[in-house]
Amino acid sequence: MLTHPVTEELARTLVDCRCIFVRNYHLQVSIGVYDHEKTAPQSMVFNVTAFVKRTSASPQHDGLDEVIDYDFVRNTITEQASTGHVQLQETLCDRIGEALMKKTAILAAYISSEKTEIYPDVDAIGVGAWYFSPHTSPV
Repeated sequence: MLTHPVTEELARTLVDCRCIFVRNYHLQVSIGVYDHEKTAPQSMVFNVTAFVKRTSASPQHDGLDEVIDYDFVRNTITEQASTGHVQLQETLCDRIGEALMKKTAILAAYISSEKTEIYPDVDAIGVGAWYFSPHTSPV
C-alpha cells in the first residue's frame, strides 16, 4: 500500500528489497495533547513495514545474524513509546522511523500508529508516513 508519492528511482530501489513487518502491535502509551489524555496511558496499535536490502535479508546459512531480527523492530517501537509522555502520534512515529533508519540494511519503512479508544463509533484514529534512510540510493 503506497500512501506517499514515491519517485521511480526509489520504487526501483524498493523492488530490490525484502519486507519485514510487525503488524498490529498493541501497547499502552502515554500520549496526547489534551489534559484528559495526560492522566493515564492510552491503547495504541503500531504497524511497521521495513524494506531491507535483499543482500542483507537473504541468509546463506539460515542464521538470524544474517537478517534484520523482528525483535529489533518490535523493541524499537517499545523503546520509543516508553520514553515518557509524547503529545502527538506524528512525533512518536518520527522517533520510531529515525531509530529504525540507523540500521544501514533498512532502506525505508512505512510506519503507522493508531489510538483505539478515542471515539466510541470509530475503530481507530491515526497517522502513517514513509521514512527513507540516508543510505538509500536512488538507483
